[in-house]
Amino acid sequence: MKKFLSMTVLLLIIVLAGCQKDQTTKPKQKTNTNDAKVVKTEKLETMSYEDFYENIGEEDWRNLDIIQVADQKITAVIGNYFLVLNEKKDYTYKIDKIINLHLYGMGYYYNEESTTFLPSKDGEKYLIYNGSRTDEKDQMINAKDDKELKSIVIDLKKDQVTYRKGNHLENLKKKEGLSESNYPEIGKVSKEMKQYAKKKKYELMTNFYLKSGKDRFWVMKPLYEENILEGRIYRYHAGKIKCVFKFQEP
Repeated sequence: MKKFLSMTVLLLIIVLAGCQKDQTTKPKQKTNTNDAKVVKTEKLETMSYEDFYENIGEEDWRNLDIIQVADQKITAVIGNYFLVLNEKKDYTYKIDKIINLHLYGMGYYYNEESTTFLPSKDGEKYLIYNGSRTDEKDQMINAKDDKELKSIVIDLKKDQVTYRKGNHLENLKKKEGLSESNYPEIGKVSKEMKQYAKKKKYELMTNFYLKSGKDRFWVMKPLYEENILEGRIYRYHAGKIKCVFKFQEP
């Protein structure tokens, strides 16, 4: 009986030792360092058209430009403001949301470095970050080299914004489908477009963005006009050109 108990105890010791060894030899799971750290998420703050119209000033030197053409929606930027335009029944567009990027630390008034917008395919999410910043030593740091890079992800469907820190954005872009490939395809200017601009004495301000391979959208502004609110979005469809968006006084 004693011999049996001794063998049982010995067997248990061997089994426990084996389990302990197995646990200690398992590799530790590595923390994924390829994601920019989430700092916080909060409700997206928008502004009224009246406040936008009143506050946009001479320092907002960036003209109206299209970011993305999605189904029944155009996103654009002017000055330091991100615009969401919804399509109406008559195929013109009206402002649905205005977002002041300066509130989120995005965009610059005084340098020519661009602000990057990476949209999702459906135009509901945008990763936004500055192309560069100036550090404490007055040295310019590009986004790809900036370990302290600040970025935001705007979710238009949920009306929320997520702040992130760090320049490891590849996993985030892959997970959310945020990519340069979601920009609208750039098309060529047609003879009709050139003639229309010349007749109206308008200046062609942007590229020609394709939708469904046929429609073209672009921005024009009267020649020598300095007011950036005079920029208008035009649509070329079935041989016809139509202004589909322009700023109105409140």
